[in-house]
Amino acid sequence: METSTIDPRRWRIARIFSRNPLLRRADRIEALVVLVALVASLIAIPVAGVVGVLTYGARARVYTQEAHERHRVMATVAETWVQDFGMAVVQAKWPAASGEHTGVLQFTDQVKVGDSVEIWVDGDGNPVVPPTPAWLAVAEAIGVAAMTLLVACGGLATMVAAARSRLDRARDAGWERDLRCLAGAS
Repeated sequence: METSTIDPRRWRIARIFSRNPLLRRADRIEALVVLVALVASLIAIPVAGVVGVLTYGARARVYTQEAHERHRVMATVAETWVQDFGMAVVQAKWPAASGEHTGVLQFTDQVKVGDSVEIWVDGDGNPVVPPTPAWLAVAEAIGVAAMTLLVACGGLATMVAAARSRLDRARDAGWERDLRCLAGAS
């Protein structure tokens, strides 16, 4: 049976403070860069949460305002023009606060003259799209929080990869220099 122990001295991050003479400065810098990236990614989690909450608040306010400003009315089809490809373009009239309104509307259903159809209008009686459902604010907030976290972690991963690349070149150059010195000494 093989036993395993958790020894913090063997962790990569412990290289920063290790007294091992085989560790070069590049190894210690690499461990420090990884530590900074780890801490920054842990800080990015609540930041992404705050961004998501702010997004939810802003979008929910907009969608609630839309729901209060828009309402349904019944419009009567006065004239039909085009009924092709599943679309109907009609002239319709509907009641509004300032009197009866008329206008051109598009429907996906086939309608005839005299049909009553339900439309959404704003406070002035102008036709508008239906209000955005409130649940979409939650989906947008989750998406924005996830993208914020993804961008932050992607940036940190890029920083670690760039630092590791430079440190690998410095480490290789140090090894080359030491091997040349060793070859010259023999």
